[in-house]
Amino acid sequence: MDKMINKLLIVILFVILFSWPLGVFAHQPRIVDTEKIRVTKPEVSKAYYAKLSGKPHTYIISVNSAIDLYVNVLFPYKEGHKKNITVKVFRGDQSLGELSSGEVDWKKFFEPFGQSMYWKGPELKKNVDAGKYKILVQSKEKNLRYVLAIGETEDWNGIDIIKAILLIPELKRNFFEESPISFIFSPLGYGYILLLQLLALLVGWVILKIMKISGIKTQWKYFQKFAKIFIVLGVLFWVGLLSWAVRTSWDPIIILMSGLALFMVIISGRELKVSEQNKA
Repeated sequence: MDKMINKLLIVILFVILFSWPLGVFAHQPRIVDTEKIRVTKPEVSKAYYAKLSGKPHTYIISVNSAIDLYVNVLFPYKEGHKKNITVKVFRGDQSLGELSSGEVDWKKFFEPFGQSMYWKGPELKKNVDAGKYKILVQSKEKNLRYVLAIGETEDWNGIDIIKAILLIPELKRNFFEESPISFIFSPLGYGYILLLQLLALLVGWVILKIMKISGIKTQWKYFQKFAKIFIVLGVLFWVGLLSWAVRTSWDPIIILMSGLALFMVIISGRELKVSEQNKA
């Protein structure tokens, strides 16, 4: 059992190292729920997912030193999607640029971080001095969903990654109107599942160690007798809970519970093997 845990720790390290580079290629997602949005650290790349409902959205930026200001507008990919949108950038009342274009200026763009497809529109990049700026997003269309990307510098920490993991399934359902299950193909998505599954296995192992140290006796003979039933039930719960999680909210508790079911399968398989060896 100890050897198995050592192997799990190696796998956890591999998953962390394999998934971490993904942060270099992605914008930090933000959901817009107001008409005025204050942008902090505008040089750090963020993607604001919003829906226009007749009134313009205003992004407010204040910087204390010169930065490279980057702005890009995108839409969730859909054939025939209307792209009637205008993005204007101001310093005070002075116009610094405008993003508005015809149909020919939009390109298909696949974003591997969230495993979603976009229409990618025009970009603006300017070196700006310290001061106050605003980005005005407006459209004649009502209920127009758009994404405003601000900043190019990738700066991720653990909290940012957790927030992104919890936001992406919601964006899949409500913004892209697609199943969250496709997130499983992202290194961040399957890395998240593997980490929670392995954490559940470690929790199960710790519980067994505590029971052993405390002298709590487990009726292993009884357990061995019904090991096959426990294996079947464990597999059903593992697959069922995990499938439910990735198709809905990606709730970490549900994923952990599925991992505990997998632990029951592993332990039951071990006890079944012991039982068969004793019979032999």
